[in-house]
Amino acid sequence: MRLVLGPRSRWALAIGLLGAAVGALGGCKPDIGKPPSLVEGPRLLAVRQTPPEVMPGATASFEALVVDAAGAAGAPAVAWTLCKTPRPPTESNSVSQACVVQPDDDAAMVGAVALAMPPDACSLFGPDPPPVTPPIRPRDPDATGGFYVPVRAATQAAEGTNQIAFAFERIRCNLANAPGEVARAYNMTYVPNQAPAVADVTLDPDGAAPVSLVAARDAVSAVVAPGAQVTLRVSWVPDAAETYVLYDSGSRTLVSPREALRVSWFATDGRLEHDRTGRTGDEVDAFTDDVWTAPDDVAPGTVVHFWVVLRDDRGGVDFASFDLTVGS
Repeated sequence: MRLVLGPRSRWALAIGLLGAAVGALGGCKPDIGKPPSLVEGPRLLAVRQTPPEVMPGATASFEALVVDAAGAAGAPAVAWTLCKTPRPPTESNSVSQACVVQPDDDAAMVGAVALAMPPDACSLFGPDPPPVTPPIRPRDPDATGGFYVPVRAATQAAEGTNQIAFAFERIRCNLANAPGEVARAYNMTYVPNQAPAVADVTLDPDGAAPVSLVAARDAVSAVVAPGAQVTLRVSWVPDAAETYVLYDSGSRTLVSPREALRVSWFATDGRLEHDRTGRTGDEVDAFTDDVWTAPDDVAPGTVVHFWVVLRDDRGGVDFASFDLTVGS
């Protein structure tokens, strides 16, 4: 049986695979009793690539979101490694084990980095025959028709723990096994993916006095009573969920689905009702809500740090941060 992974599954498997690798490096097991949304120490939460889709050989920039329990980790040094090894059929993870353990391409550096995708990316990770011996079958696209180059980000926290994550840069490849006229229509109408953008995070969005936490950063009034439950709403720009061209192999025609959007939530204290929320491609609302319960065992004036990571179906990523103060 072969499992075809969408962007969400790719990310989950990569993080699971990396968690095992990092646990082995650190000699300890993660505490599986804590929710993924709780940030208690150094974490590499996401990688944002710009643009999220390029032609083979083109360049994209990558920026890592590295945080800890005290908030953003300043300007962390990140080592970036471009994966150039196709995943063999004997492995079922999102990336090949060789990509996990290969040495870093360069020394760790601060800030975003520009990386050129392999000119033969559609052969290494796409529908063209891979350049390996013995030969293996080309990759199948994900549910959105996409192919991706894995890019590894690795950083080392102050206490020496390794933080690793993968970005997946979408690459534009030709259609495989499609009628000629369909392939021509696809090439004429396909528009590369644009990353979604977080517009704002709002505290108590349906209340009498909603508070903007990102766009306006109204930190003076962003105070929550200990133990209180509040609604948080992530909104995104109106055109974040794009309609795109997809080849349907069943009908051998082009169809036009709309992207789903999902948000991963993170906080340094309290409890989020959901680790992830979002909208399907059929839902037109440009926001998603979560409920956060403030801790009741902290000193008044304690600041809780939050991060939200917005992803679309085709590899686009954006993120934002905000704080809430627990007070009486």
